[in-house]
Amino acid sequence: MTQALSDDAVRRALTRDTMLRLAHDAEQALVIVRKDDHRARVYETEEELLSAAVERYLVEARTRRRWTGQVDRDWSFRKNGNANAATILRFCAFLGYPLPSTPDVEALYEKALDELRSDETPRDRWAEVTVTYRLIRSLRASGRPADALPLAMAQHPDSLFDSGAEPRAGDIQFEAGACLLELGQTAEVHGALGELESYWETSEAQFYSTRHRYGYILALADQAAGEAARAVARMTAALEHLEQSRVDDTRHDVYELSLVLTLAELLALTQQDNDHAVTLAARALEVAERIRGRWGVISRARTPLSTAFRRVYGDIALLADALRGPGAAEVGLRVCLAAKQTGLAAQMRAEMSLLPLQLQGLIDEVLRAEQVDPADDVTGRAVDTDAARRQREKQDDKLATLHRRIEQRVNPILAEMTLPTPTDLTALRRAVGTRYALDFAGLPDSLDTGTNWYRSLIRPDEGVTFERFDPGAELTDYVSGRRARDPEASLDLTLGRPDWYLLACRVLPAELRHLLDAVTDEPLELVISAHQELCLLPWAALALDRQGTRLVRKALLTQTPVLTCLSEAPPPAVTGPALVRVVSPDEAGASVDREAWGLTFDEDRILLTLCSLDGRQSTPNAFPRLTTALRSDLDCGLIHVKAHGAGHGLDQHLLLPEEVDTGGHLSAAYALALRWPASTLLVSCEVGAVTNVADIEPVGLVVAVLTGGGRCVAAAIEEVARLPTSRMAAHLVGLIRSSDGQHAALRLDQALRLAQLHFIDEPEANWALFNAYVR
Repeated sequence: MTQALSDDAVRRALTRDTMLRLAHDAEQALVIVRKDDHRARVYETEEELLSAAVERYLVEARTRRRWTGQVDRDWSFRKNGNANAATILRFCAFLGYPLPSTPDVEALYEKALDELRSDETPRDRWAEVTVTYRLIRSLRASGRPADALPLAMAQHPDSLFDSGAEPRAGDIQFEAGACLLELGQTAEVHGALGELESYWETSEAQFYSTRHRYGYILALADQAAGEAARAVARMTAALEHLEQSRVDDTRHDVYELSLVLTLAELLALTQQDNDHAVTLAARALEVAERIRGRWGVISRARTPLSTAFRRVYGDIALLADALRGPGAAEVGLRVCLAAKQTGLAAQMRAEMSLLPLQLQGLIDEVLRAEQVDPADDVTGRAVDTDAARRQREKQDDKLATLHRRIEQRVNPILAEMTLPTPTDLTALRRAVGTRYALDFAGLPDSLDTGTNWYRSLIRPDEGVTFERFDPGAELTDYVSGRRARDPEASLDLTLGRPDWYLLACRVLPAELRHLLDAVTDEPLELVISAHQELCLLPWAALALDRQGTRLVRKALLTQTPVLTCLSEAPPPAVTGPALVRVVSPDEAGASVDREAWGLTFDEDRILLTLCSLDGRQSTPNAFPRLTTALRSDLDCGLIHVKAHGAGHGLDQHLLLPEEVDTGGHLSAAYALALRWPASTLLVSCEVGAVTNVADIEPVGLVVAVLTGGGRCVAAAIEEVARLPTSRMAAHLVGLIRSSDGQHAALRLDQALRLAQLHFIDEPEANWALFNAYVR
């Protein structure tokens, strides 16, 4: 947009509205492809589907002319092909995902119009108006408002009379006003559109569902001109018009989301009626979730539709931060949880070949359940409110039933990660219980100016605080240093010597730091759900003061990949027996691990050992392989594995030579199908790196273990030194095996904290890179 449109709030509203309208029309074009082409259901990524859809529509646009007498029978195929391809291409380009070999979008719209205008009388006046509107919008979205404006102004409502497309007048007038605003001609908006007021107030147009679009664009012009009170009044009236005359389809959901969110932002900006703005913000989130559910979109995927939702969520988070009170904080927390909510089934589908057979069928069932049955789909039919409602209810019931079945037969975390449900803050507070929970999210916004950071603190008294914060150069420098390290170089035991106190001041809320300062005896229990760069932070090493008091001294730290998957009860105390597997070329490190369990036999001969926690005789060769043990009825409370770890996502793995069926690997994908005990200690490099970034699910070995029934997993987030790591793990094992009863009831996260405190005076890499993950 031009510099003349200097009001960020107005620019944000126009950008978001354009993005949502393009997303809606592109998604509708994809629905047609999914319904008519069974191959569309096997594409692994949304990009592949989008590219295939465009190619299909371009083929349709080249349909040969077939004549019956003097009538061309196939003009509508060519029109649809050109128009739908153009819509998908413009949406992808607007979101920054231009598809390869993109033809000229506006030329495709012109070709569609040529098919409609080949006779003196348009073949389909409704279609001609609709394609013209999309051409106008496309010109403006591509940065050409001066070219779009004359075309928009030429579409006077009188010219739409008796076309069936009269309601499109509201959309077209919105585009005309938007062009003027983007050209810096704010004062001209009312002059150009004001004469149409009587049309909308006195004719049958007052009953059109798009009447609100006229009031909406005039309100944005008022806002751009500094007439905030008039803008609020006009937007409020536009929202009332929408509520009175809307129809039940996704187009009107998008209208509602755009208008409600803009009105809430205006109220926040002018500090008018905070409570009403909070109500509107919550409503915007609910509408966004409804749209996302209908479209079957996971906001975390690396796709245009997902990017659109992340930006909308980012706008709602910005709004929540600008508002006051507990209601605003709850909206902020909910939207960040929604943005980070997983769609593990989609990633599993993309990496289906890595999964064991028993999970492949389950994931196929989940993905089928998310698709609307073509026999039930009302898209493209004449509007039938009852049919649309029945379709939604049937789809919701099907998904809820499958969610309950997975929850009961497999695991609650797998149900939540494959079929996520809207966040229930009451249930979340109950799950947090007596702990404190700290949630982070890094989100873009509609203006796409970078990442905005947010944090929420949930207290045991059920209070919630939400705020935007700046992680500063300290976090950027630390993460850049960790990512740029030479994998062939020796380990940097001090992790680059960051200022641990400044890092703590940047990322921890002041309220939490104040609470931690007051801790003198029992540590404060803190659950952290990190995001993006914060996933690489060794939280235990953060310093709470200039004297170097580490966070681990004051807090019992646990991590969770997604806060919505948190169990109500903290992890249980470690119980026996323990299944132990030590694989290490480092004899010194291996001997330390074996001595911790009292193992004296030859490692080459012994693969798995079943060890008691009370010092009694261990049982060698309990099972030939770990996977065999975890598929059996073995009653085991702890797994302890020391082996090399590597990889990312579902391919993240441990190297276990005896696992010959899977090439000597135990991958996260395979681990999903195993039954894991309550506690798992993984003394390996990198497998604790639960990389929870914007567009990739936090999938890895840790998540697989938690999904498979584990309650607590201790693992390292980076490469670690063998001997110091073995020493710390041995100390941890000694704590949980203590025969004097002093530590008999320790949980794994508690044992990890005590082990880290024991070695806290050593370099950070020797103790701080281990996290305890819970569900």
